[in-house]
Amino acid sequence: MTMRMRAAAVLVLVAFLAGPASAQIFTDMTNSPYRRAAERLAAKGIVVRLPDGRLAPDEPVTRLDVALYLARTLGIAAGNVRLPDFKDMDQIPPADRSAVAAASILGTVSTTKAEVRKGQILYTLTTNKSVYGPDEQIELNFTITNDGPARPAEILSPDRGKSRIKLTGTEGIKAGTTGEIYVETRTPQGVKRETVARITILEVRPDAVVFQVEEEGTVQMKSGLKGFFLPDVIFDYPTTQFHDFIVRDAEGNEMARWSLNRPFIGLDRPVPLAANQSLKFATAWKQLDQNDQPVRPGRYELVATQMTKENPTILTIAFQRGMIGAYPDGTFRPKQQVTRADLAVFMVRAIGLETESLRRARDPLQAADARDIPADARGSVVVALDRKMMLSFPDNTFRPSRIADRGEAVFALNVLMETLGRYDFVTATLREVRGGPPPVVVVEDAQKQIRSLRVGVVSAIYRNDASVLLLQLRAGDQLKMLKPTDAGEITYIEATGR
Repeated sequence: MTMRMRAAAVLVLVAFLAGPASAQIFTDMTNSPYRRAAERLAAKGIVVRLPDGRLAPDEPVTRLDVALYLARTLGIAAGNVRLPDFKDMDQIPPADRSAVAAASILGTVSTTKAEVRKGQILYTLTTNKSVYGPDEQIELNFTITNDGPARPAEILSPDRGKSRIKLTGTEGIKAGTTGEIYVETRTPQGVKRETVARITILEVRPDAVVFQVEEEGTVQMKSGLKGFFLPDVIFDYPTTQFHDFIVRDAEGNEMARWSLNRPFIGLDRPVPLAANQSLKFATAWKQLDQNDQPVRPGRYELVATQMTKENPTILTIAFQRGMIGAYPDGTFRPKQQVTRADLAVFMVRAIGLETESLRRARDPLQAADARDIPADARGSVVVALDRKMMLSFPDNTFRPSRIADRGEAVFALNVLMETLGRYDFVTATLREVRGGPPPVVVVEDAQKQIRSLRVGVVSAIYRNDASVLLLQLRAGDQLKMLKPTDAGEITYIEATGR
């Protein structure tokens, strides 16, 4: 074989190995600041290439575009969603109607967990997930836990047959106080509490606290043992109703109440909550009003209340039903172009920060054209800029009435995906690259298991933040990979290596 033939053979081999995995997914994003965001989203099937391979980042984004993006980003299974009665439904492509319905009716919560601590009591309200279809139940769990902080305690030697402890601080401790002495040990899973004894305080002396053991624990009590003392808490309820769950709309109208039509009786004595114990209450809201009708798109408050006589504790999680609603005339207007102010509103709703946007509507806004931002979108713009979902222009203007383009939508969606934790990266160490076809990367995961993963013909590959071809990856590189489904091809790779 001549030198020229060898060189030609090498070039053919390189083309064969590198060709199937191109360096980028979109043909018009080489120098775009939105390129990485677009490729990540494409790898998860949220944005798709146009027939000619472009994303067209500078083209206007429509309400239909945003509805499709959000339905895919939030992972709503649109197949069984009831179609809203839009007057212009005929203008929405049949294949897209379920996704539009999902985006116009699906719900998100501001947080899956709200907490308030009052002294040694921790109040927690949780939902079972962050995104809900229109017919899904929202599971609410309200927990009241007596978990401290506790007072450091040391077991003293008995005095004339009476058990004693030394407490760091005796405020609020008196004869008759009940509680628990416990010790803490650290384990790989966290701090573990083990009970020494359940006790009743008999006398509070300047040098020690005298107590009586009511129930022995798993840890032996002995002089010199250091641990903690956590007193029981007493709650004063007017009736046997210890809690309530309420759903209110944005105007404060009550949509649903757990206690409605439930019987309760009066109480004439307080109710204790033992140390290191919890009261747990649960319900499920079906997104229906008091008349069992589906609630309309809008913002709602999911409220849990402890029904004490004085200073009841209230926790709230905001719920937004519908990201993109209909116009007052009942139309959806799928071809209507979306302004930057509109895009901020839609994205803030999708991320579950509608309540924060309302609270921050009067916050200072460092934009030269802040006065041009519509009042009903101002809070969303504040949040979108603060969370870096959208950016100001170099002249420090926001330009709320300017039509948003596909690149700006992609940028915001990427932040939404990151915030919601929906990028399910597969991490592994590269062992080798096989040219195929199809091209394959052989990797070793954290459990030392070897896997062969097919790489898509149209893929985005980076090594140390530089766009590369598949052949330019090296054995030992640490890989982060995305694929549309568990069984799909790898279509996005971020590699780091020497």
